[in-house]
Amino acid sequence: MKIDAAPLALNPAQGGPEAARQLRQAAEGFEALFLDQLMKAARQNSLGEDLMGSSAVDSTRAMLDTEISRLASGRAGLGIADAVERQFRPILDRMG
Repeated sequence: MKIDAAPLALNPAQGGPEAARQLRQAAEGFEALFLDQLMKAARQNSLGEDLMGSSAVDSTRAMLDTEISRLASGRAGLGIADAVERQFRPILDRMG
């Protein structure tokens, strides 16, 4: 299962509050992608064999990791979404 990258699209031509909302949504989408990759890497480097290991369990864990990443983005307090938003806000302001 993959995270939908559609929230990462940004249309600065809309300007104003809508562009700011889109920027925040894109920043949270990036944070979700980052968290998902982090969780996948952590799962790959697990210690020892999984007693309940199977492709069904692996798929279920991947879906769970993706959903946790999506829900945690912007709320986990990591600051990734905030940093992305700060980085791109001046560019968005110049375009709008």
